[in-house]
Amino acid sequence: MIRRTVTAICAGLLLSAGSFAQIRIDEAITMTDGISLEATIVKPSGPPPAEGFAGIVLVHGFGGNKDQMLTISILLAARGYASVMYSVRGQGGSEGLSSVLGTRERQDLFEVIQYFRSAADIDSNRVGVTGASQGGIHSWMAAVYRMPGVRAVAPLLATPDFARALAPNGCVRYGLTYEMSLGSVRYETDRDRVRGFIIADHYDSVLAYINARDLAHMIDSIEVPVFQELGWADYLFPVNGGIDAAAMLSARGIPVRSYYGTNGHGEPLNSQEATFQVDQTIQWFDHWLKGMPLQQDLHPLVIYADDRPGWPHHVVKGWPPTPNHTARLYLTRDGLSPFLPATEGSYPYSLACDPTYTPEMAWNDRYAGNRFTSAFSSSPLRFVSYPLLDSVEITGIPSGAIHVSSDAQKFQTHVRLYDVNGSAWTLMSRSSNGIRKNQAGQTHVIEFEATALSHVVPAGHSLGVEITSLDMLRPDQANTVPFFLSTHSALLSSALAPSYVDIPIVGSTTVSAALETGERTGPDFRLEQNYPNPFNPKTVIRSSVPSPTGDGQVSVASDVRIVIYDVLGREVAVLVNERRTAGMYQDTFDGSRLASGVYVYRMTAGSFAAAKRMILVK
Repeated sequence: MIRRTVTAICAGLLLSAGSFAQIRIDEAITMTDGISLEATIVKPSGPPPAEGFAGIVLVHGFGGNKDQMLTISILLAARGYASVMYSVRGQGGSEGLSSVLGTRERQDLFEVIQYFRSAADIDSNRVGVTGASQGGIHSWMAAVYRMPGVRAVAPLLATPDFARALAPNGCVRYGLTYEMSLGSVRYETDRDRVRGFIIADHYDSVLAYINARDLAHMIDSIEVPVFQELGWADYLFPVNGGIDAAAMLSARGIPVRSYYGTNGHGEPLNSQEATFQVDQTIQWFDHWLKGMPLQQDLHPLVIYADDRPGWPHHVVKGWPPTPNHTARLYLTRDGLSPFLPATEGSYPYSLACDPTYTPEMAWNDRYAGNRFTSAFSSSPLRFVSYPLLDSVEITGIPSGAIHVSSDAQKFQTHVRLYDVNGSAWTLMSRSSNGIRKNQAGQTHVIEFEATALSHVVPAGHSLGVEITSLDMLRPDQANTVPFFLSTHSALLSSALAPSYVDIPIVGSTTVSAALETGERTGPDFRLEQNYPNPFNPKTVIRSSVPSPTGDGQVSVASDVRIVIYDVLGREVAVLVNERRTAGMYQDTFDGSRLASGVYVYRMTAGSFAAAKRMILVK
């Protein structure tokens, strides 16, 4: 899947260079440990500049080989660049065994760069490094370790926290097992040790392997300009790591540019976006290696595409885009709500596991297929908002906190955010979370960060949150390696300890204003639409409190609150806060001190709650 995407991007991007003449030199580069790597140097056929050609080191995706980079090398030659492409050890025709992006691959990259710098007609001080997936990680390596001669990098489909992204929050993602089981890679024996850790669920040992490879902790060492490209729906490397990296680089004044959009791991190839991405990459090298002008020479610059058809582009300086705000939605008995829960709630979700199906069987099945899916039965928990009256752009990193408990010694709680249209639930973002060393009756607070996204939820759709113990990438393929035991868990939420999700909104529309609202229990309590509406500056809000006997007799009083909120969900006024007997009520709200805009008024009385919108126009 990874190799197909990277190869297809390159194959579709020859542009006008299809018949361009170039010189190709096949090489066998011997590493200091005696291993030979196959390589090809491609140069323009014309005479070199006096100082030599600017050069680009091209690194292929994991499990691939150098020839997959041939098309892009021809395109670079047409733009006046020399390039070297090589097969990473243990892959293609290169000798040796893969340590899966360990120190040996880093040393190989260093030695290939120095070999390339010493080649004829190459400017040893104007070298760039790029590639996708494994190639993107090598680009980060070149920058982090300040490899001599490298003046700019363009990591594609990879983040500095690439390793930790595969084992987040007490979980192991399927992507890590995929990288450990490719038939086109010849592995060192270390791979079998890690395979054993995953099967036995020795998470700390997996983390030790992961942390030895991760680069995020070294990002402050980068001194060269960085252009990164990432896909929102990439199942291996979420955009989150790129957002964090760009923030750290820009804070130190390092030039950084980012594209967030499509063509990530597991996404269908969009050739139009791929053409744009490669053009942006070459522009980056043109500027930093050749001194050519750069369109929109601002740092940091972000080009992001939301996931509507055509992938509309947005260009912003810095992150997040402005104007922006966060909408907090609570997980309540009535669904996903902008209001705190009125009552305490305990909401169950569970996972049933066939005890005869073992972790080793799942590894052999690649956590997919009929045998795998039939071994697990998940009962997830879902919360849905009222429909949106206006469209809302959700761009950024959703986050939140949930309170959970379980009867199992360890359990998983995954949070998934959806665009809901009737019975159609479209996944927008997810967060994987594993709780270990649990004790029965213990409550855990999971503070989660979900995958970044850019998605416009149309008017009429709802927002949905799913809490589940089984995280699937597709109906027949796991995204997270499950714990192999049955669990009975619960999400807890109350006014004092609410479970909630914070949704990043771009633009002036807010979720609080856009959500339709409705009534809960209590058939005879009523909250009427204000009149007039729109109003200036006063309006009347009518409500009713029922008689318990239904015959109009006053026998029990109710505590009634009517509160006014602005579109950000902030309380701006308390209209009513008193004990009321049965009857009809009419309260006048004066908005003289408020600005024009949309407001929400909400009535609560015991188990009853209702809310409606009103518009102040001055």
